[in-house]
Amino acid sequence: MLKELSVNISTTARFYLSNEVSKDIKVVWFVFHGYGMQAKNFIADFDSIFDKNTLVVAPEGIHRFYRRGTRNDISANWMTSDLRTSDIKNNIAYLNTVLRKLEEDGLPEDVKIGVIGFSQGGPTSFRWVAQLERAVEMVIAWGTDLPLDVIEQPQSLRKINESNIKLVIGSDDEYISSDKVDDFIIEYSDKGVEFDFHTFEGGHSLHEDTIRYFQVRMMHDGLEY
Repeated sequence: MLKELSVNISTTARFYLSNEVSKDIKVVWFVFHGYGMQAKNFIADFDSIFDKNTLVVAPEGIHRFYRRGTRNDISANWMTSDLRTSDIKNNIAYLNTVLRKLEEDGLPEDVKIGVIGFSQGGPTSFRWVAQLERAVEMVIAWGTDLPLDVIEQPQSLRKINESNIKLVIGSDDEYISSDKVDDFIIEYSDKGVEFDFHTFEGGHSLHEDTIRYFQVRMMHDGLEY
């Protein structure tokens, strides 16, 4: 008779930093890549905000695979529908460990935390923010939807609503039609999500000017969003 069992193991996960942790850091961005991407390539898309006062942290999904063939083109993803619950738990434990290491390495206590979850990285980023004890200044769902297991749970919803939610979708996103955007806006508003919607001319991708826009507002208090 077939029986499925599971065991707990320790594993190793990697992440990338734009620069060294120092007392000069005023803003830290945690950026979550999409499906089939690598964190070391994804973090490069944020180079316009690299400076001594800003730390960009790019965790990499712990599930890796060959996109084509069995050589070189290695990519990562955050989870699949199989073993979903344990993957969510493992991702959160991993991300909490990354933050704890940065704190141990000298990340200032008063640093502003921003989070950007792109595509498949969006739901993982929001689940992480929802359980954090530290305040998050801004959390951005970019080219993605919001996880129902977060927005339909009162405590989690309250946490993300305190974190200045932004929904960013390109005008020509090939995965999210304009009708789908309208559905998102209506659904999230009905469920009590407090968010601002932003768009840009482009598809399912990041957008440098929009990244810089949010960076300026993180760095300078009192500017309107």
